[in-house]
Amino acid sequence: MARSSTGTSKRTLARALGAAGAGFGLASALAPRTVAKGYGVPLTPQGLQLQRLVGSRALAISVAALTARTDEEVDRGLALLAGANLLDTLTALGAARGSGRPTTTRAVLSSLAYGGAALAIRLRKD
Repeated sequence: MARSSTGTSKRTLARALGAAGAGFGLASALAPRTVAKGYGVPLTPQGLQLQRLVGSRALAISVAALTARTDEEVDRGLALLAGANLLDTLTALGAARGSGRPTTTRAVLSSLAYGGAALAIRLRKD
């Protein structure tokens, strides 16, 4: 895989994004209270369980970016990240009425940023 004019390859950027997602996943699974507070998720047993589930899913998806060996696998992992975050954005918007504005805003912005980054990296031509 070629390097861009900035000297960073698409694969390197994908792995960095995957590492960030894995970090979020680990934090959500192992320290759900901390992440839940940041998002404004209620610190109930149900809210913490959901936070752990989100974390384990993020960790599993990030493995695709971290273990990709071919250009096709890199692109597939990035598409998976972008698609999952698009679904997360739509889900957060659909549940906005019951979640409260700050929680919805944080969920939408973080999903759009992460998914947008995955899409931008995937669309690179280096």
